[in-house]
Amino acid sequence: MRTSKCRNDGGIALLLSVLALLLLSAVAVGMIYMASTENSIAANFKSEETEYFAARAGIEEIRDRMIPANGVAPYNINSLLPTQLPNAGGGNVIYILQNPSSAMTMSNVTNGGPSTNQYFDDELCHDYAIGSMSRSTTPNVRCTALPSGTTWYKTITTAQGAYSQAPTWTSGGTSNPLDWKWTRITLKASNSTPYCIDGNTGSTCYSETAGIACFDGTSERQVVSTSNCASISSNPVYLLTSLAVSATGTRRVVQAEIAQTPQNSNQPGGLFATGTGCSPAPLDLKGNINTGSFNSSTEGTPTNPPSNRTNTNGNVGANGGISVGGSSASVNGIVASTLPPGTTGCPLAITKSGSPTIGGEIQMASAYIPTAPTIPPHTPTSTKYKSGNTTLTAGTYGDIQITASATLTLTGGTVTTPAIYNFNSISEAGQGTLAVTGPVVVNIAGVGQTTVLDLSGGGFANGTYVPSYLTINYGGTGTINLTGGTKAYFVLNAPLAALNLSGNSNFYGSAVAKTIVVNGNPGFYWDQATIPPPTTNTNPFNIVAMRELSY
Repeated sequence: MRTSKCRNDGGIALLLSVLALLLLSAVAVGMIYMASTENSIAANFKSEETEYFAARAGIEEIRDRMIPANGVAPYNINSLLPTQLPNAGGGNVIYILQNPSSAMTMSNVTNGGPSTNQYFDDELCHDYAIGSMSRSTTPNVRCTALPSGTTWYKTITTAQGAYSQAPTWTSGGTSNPLDWKWTRITLKASNSTPYCIDGNTGSTCYSETAGIACFDGTSERQVVSTSNCASISSNPVYLLTSLAVSATGTRRVVQAEIAQTPQNSNQPGGLFATGTGCSPAPLDLKGNINTGSFNSSTEGTPTNPPSNRTNTNGNVGANGGISVGGSSASVNGIVASTLPPGTTGCPLAITKSGSPTIGGEIQMASAYIPTAPTIPPHTPTSTKYKSGNTTLTAGTYGDIQITASATLTLTGGTVTTPAIYNFNSISEAGQGTLAVTGPVVVNIAGVGQTTVLDLSGGGFANGTYVPSYLTINYGGTGTINLTGGTKAYFVLNAPLAALNLSGNSNFYGSAVAKTIVVNGNPGFYWDQATIPPPTTNTNPFNIVAMRELSY
């Protein structure tokens, strides 16, 4: 009988069990790794979101403390806001430093670079060129250098009496401070960021001339030739940049453009026509006018011409069209109109003839409509003719005609109590002249007269050299003719009248009329002191734009 040998199969089950265990272990390890990765992704996302909102909190914290009526020292910072664009020595870049358990200092912000310092301000060079720091025109690339020295920035401290930088105050409370490290405050330039306010982008925006960006309550306006937003009834736009960094190094930068809605509407230019339409243009600058400005309140002892006269800020404007002619006419300032610039046909903001020079154009968000003066009507019993040199004291008079080569002098009062003269009309013949010796207010009624004020003989002479010391008010629709002279300093409020300026001499002050026609080759210098000082604006700072930066 045949027998067969069987091999020993013992242990195969163990081997298969080990292999199955290894496979299950690999699956388990993979699942654990995936779960850990998901947890890390979720944790990173949470950290990024936390720091984003921490940076937003820095923006909101400072935005709230910038409102003048919000809080008192040491928490309100409105009085220390920058008034000029950043420069090498002006200290017009302000840093608010957060103070967690270990206080932030400016060395944390400026030392090293983005590769070695997580608190480094690696955004500033995209908005400005300051001193040794060139402006970067490459978007989304971190700045590697800041301006040299320490005079280009300042931090707000308790010693300045407006903000607490002491460790006793931190955003979110001392026990749970938020992670934002610093918030930077600057005035926005009209070409800040790759998206400038005139709609251009990229390198086109970077190459434009920088000026302060202004907010008129609806949109930002480009202002190049003036640094005074109030002159175009607007408020400055501030650029807030906030950095938040977590304990693990997660970093977020948020930037916001904020501005207050204007409370007051100031006269947009030294010469302003309230008329609408475009043909004929309410403001018609014929000849070779030259505009500029000065400030009688900061001049010291008034001189003729003013010692601080300059060919800047010579703004003009109209609610309708504007015509500028002459081969050498120069508007050294902004031309403001409610009509859109750069259009053709009607409506047209500016019509040019010859080769005039214009500092810039803006479209006003709304018309400037001042209240017409209310003048009690005069009923003169007879027309008074003044022959020879005559001096009048304050009072009410009828129609005055100054005869040829005669001078009618109005005796002035004081700054707080000017002399008030009420006339029905004034005219002069030949080389007749109207002169004032001190602060005077001339009210014109114009009853029964087509031309209510005609100083086109010998002109007028304000010997004080202060425009507001000869203030002329007229609320009717008649005509006013003025010829300049060596002492043509005046302020005219006649928003319904037709004004004609002529001659080759300079005018100093401001004028509002329904229509304004300028003939000859005069200069017109806007007295910045005639712009009403801004009242305390308690409006909140609106967020005009906000962005998260990728560096």
